[in-house]
Amino acid sequence: MPEIKFVKKKIGLIYFVWFQNSNLYTQLEEPAWFVFRKTAKRYKKETIIKHFSIRYNIKPKESEQFVNEIQTMILQFNQPIIISHLPESYPNELKVKKFIPYSRRSYKITDNPITFSFENQQLESYIHPLFSYLETKIINNKSSEFELFHYDDRSVLRLNGEIKGTWTPDKTHRFIGFTYMSIINEIYNKTDDFWLMTVHAAALTNRRKTILIPAESGSGKTTMAALLQSRGYNLISDDFVPIDKQSFHAWPFPIAMSIKPGAMNVLSNFYSGLDNKPLKLSSSKKSVRYLNPEYNPGSNLISPVKEVVSIKYDPKVEFEFSKADKSKAIKLMLDQSWILPNAGNAQVFLDLVSQWDFYQLTYSNTEMALDAISKIFEND
Repeated sequence: MPEIKFVKKKIGLIYFVWFQNSNLYTQLEEPAWFVFRKTAKRYKKETIIKHFSIRYNIKPKESEQFVNEIQTMILQFNQPIIISHLPESYPNELKVKKFIPYSRRSYKITDNPITFSFENQQLESYIHPLFSYLETKIINNKSSEFELFHYDDRSVLRLNGEIKGTWTPDKTHRFIGFTYMSIINEIYNKTDDFWLMTVHAAALTNRRKTILIPAESGSGKTTMAALLQSRGYNLISDDFVPIDKQSFHAWPFPIAMSIKPGAMNVLSNFYSGLDNKPLKLSSSKKSVRYLNPEYNPGSNLISPVKEVVSIKYDPKVEFEFSKADKSKAIKLMLDQSWILPNAGNAQVFLDLVSQWDFYQLTYSNTEMALDAISKIFEND
């Protein structure tokens, strides 16, 4: 078995393990943890099987089968990531490629303006609808230059003349996520080393703390975020939340909210004029209306994350609200997060989430759901 470099954290009865080679996380319980621990210490398989059989009073044959299964899993998680398209491997033709932009847009998000050149309408649809309310005609020499174009059937991001990466069509979500991360760095004058993670979640703040609402598509995350905004809470982000690794603060990423037609009956009562906004195709090819955050993007809304509320709209359930099983909640966080890949960040992340409070909210009664989250904000 090759050497296993890993980070672990026991939370309850679960061991969360991060594999350095693959940048993957998994959960282990006894007796799987026993096999992992012995394997990581380079014990021979025969010795592990013998100790396992004695410790758990299981027949040697069955013990061998279990150990084989766990070690196969370990091998899969310990496979090194193969990085293709390293910067030095980019052809010169790509580095200097020129194109006639379909559009050129500038946005003033903070004091650091950014400018995008989009080669075609498809690439524009990934970014412009979310930032169009911040578009400006004023361009100065401080503006960061983003170029999005295609090369050899790959999407390309070039920033200030430097190729930052290329992505195949099946990795469009990574292309968009990397572009978002680059925007964050430019508008806040940071580098990747500053950040712990980004979370696919809505995030709102009362300027003292931030609550994350991670959820899969269709769960009502954006609707809940818009409703909480109508109650006076500030939207940090509807979809992409960067968290720094020093103070664990969530930083604003002021993209517009993508409102699906199914949410209009609820939200049109709180946002006059929403019905008049045009339906547009989003990057996921769904028809949406865009609702802007109700704050100045340059406002100081940076605050620490303290709680995480997983939500689900269910017309059959009026209201159910409770503390969530922490191991299941952390698994959801991992599914919805990108943690910058190094051992230090992995340990910080696992230590951090073990201290957060997690809640599960299932509802159809909107007022009861809003009251529940408002009470969490009041619990400082």
